[in-house]
Amino acid sequence: MSEVISIDGLIGSRAGFLLSYPRFDEERAMERLGELRGLGVMAVELRGRHMVEGVPVLGKGHVGVVLAARVGGRPAALKVRRVDSNRGTLEKEAEHLRVANGVSVGPRLIDVSWNFLLMELIEGEYLVDWVGGLGPEDVVILGRVIEDLLDRAHRLDLVGLDHGELSSAHRHVMVAGGVPRIIDFESASTGRRCSNVTSVTQYLFFNRRMQERVGRVLGLPERGALLEALAAYKSGPSRERLGALKLVLGLVE
Repeated sequence: MSEVISIDGLIGSRAGFLLSYPRFDEERAMERLGELRGLGVMAVELRGRHMVEGVPVLGKGHVGVVLAARVGGRPAALKVRRVDSNRGTLEKEAEHLRVANGVSVGPRLIDVSWNFLLMELIEGEYLVDWVGGLGPEDVVILGRVIEDLLDRAHRLDLVGLDHGELSSAHRHVMVAGGVPRIIDFESASTGRRCSNVTSVTQYLFFNRRMQERVGRVLGLPERGALLEALAAYKSGPSRERLGALKLVLGLVE
């Protein structure tokens, strides 16, 4: 059962250290508490599959820790910038999320401040775990999810936003309500060549762990044909080349 802590009682709680993780500083924590109030955050909820010093959280990375939160009575995901992060602010990540949201990708951005990022709370399973729970009878379901994921990656390619982590996407793609959602844009960039479709395809069909799980349900494409389709797409991303890739993967006829 999750534990809900109001903002007023956060610093004195067992999760208060997360306000200035990994080195707690009460003065800094108080300053950040003011930021949270300015964002309209009313409470945080301690739950999630990851643990930080015994406290359950939604996610933990090099830049921040993600908590479940309540804003105006509604659930949200709250990213807290680590004090040892090499990012001075979360505003750049918010900019990238806005670009992704513009093509209906990523969790919806709610608000941002210097040290906090408020986003839509996506409730689901990591793709790797979701696929692991499927069987051969779920071939149509898996095919639809992979096709949808490729479409989302393609839209990111078209707007020039490279996610940066999709070649190892164990913690960057979730399935919620049968829909794949790309999350965590902290490594995203508009300043490098996009490889979203190629990266996520390589993750699905060349990563040993995913290859085994996907292959058990969907079957695996001929390697040479797949590499050829990926090279063609990489040379010039287009809807036609994406369609050719889907054909090799057996997603379309």
